[in-house]
Amino acid sequence: MGSRLWWPAVDRAARRHILGFVVVLAVALFLHYGVLPFFVRRVGIRETPAYFLAIALVPIALWLVPAFSRALARGAYEVHRKIFGRGAVYVRLPGAEPIRARDTLLMSIGPFAIDVLVMAETVFLQATDARQLTAALVAGFVAFPILLLAGLVTSLLPGAWLLDALELRLINPARGEVVRPAEWFERTLGPVGAVAILAGFVTLLHTSVFSYESALLLLGIWAVRLFPAVFGAVCVYRLVVEPQVLPSLAAWCARQGIETRTALPNVLTEWAAANPENPPRSRS
Repeated sequence: MGSRLWWPAVDRAARRHILGFVVVLAVALFLHYGVLPFFVRRVGIRETPAYFLAIALVPIALWLVPAFSRALARGAYEVHRKIFGRGAVYVRLPGAEPIRARDTLLMSIGPFAIDVLVMAETVFLQATDARQLTAALVAGFVAFPILLLAGLVTSLLPGAWLLDALELRLINPARGEVVRPAEWFERTLGPVGAVAILAGFVTLLHTSVFSYESALLLLGIWAVRLFPAVFGAVCVYRLVVEPQVLPSLAAWCARQGIETRTALPNVLTEWAAANPENPPRSRS
């Protein structure tokens, strides 16, 4: 009876994220304990809880500190401004977009790829021979400090995500262009960049002792072990952290002089009227 009262009280986005996490976890457990033993002699059971502790709980614990999440967003903005913001202005173009579970699933691919690459590179550098590398990657034994390092790297990603959630636009009237600052980060952290990172993981293993087939199998093993933890952490970010810090970041944007616009087509026209000697150049 209690569950019937609780479940409708959870909003639609939260229900879909909870169901999505349950499905991802169930599929991962089935593959890990029902399928992988037919391909790998030992797939690692005792180490699995450590993945959730480091890959999921470490980022969540940091993200739930509002000052930390806000600092990530401000840092990402400053990095982008110093590199691309000369002679341009930033504005906000807020829009009401629903929090969809499929978007969260796509967001999770980036941190998963980074976690895999961080651990593989660290284990690769520490391994003294091919047998030690194979045992570490196949059996699933990865030292907790390495997992902790991957979790700490994952905790830095909301800086780019919050820039996207703020709907910032960089306007360069002299070039006649309007771009999303978050796009620069998405090239590496988005799904397309994540595929390139995962390809680097396969290439790294191929340069050691693995064939491409074995490397792809190991990638599948690590996906089964890590992706549920990463997806769970990103779900918490989307449902709890982002709504908590966005209002204060919007106020910070106002203090920085970042205007909020309802539309952008008139921005270049306004700038041209104020600077008739330097009209905007159209991009070919």
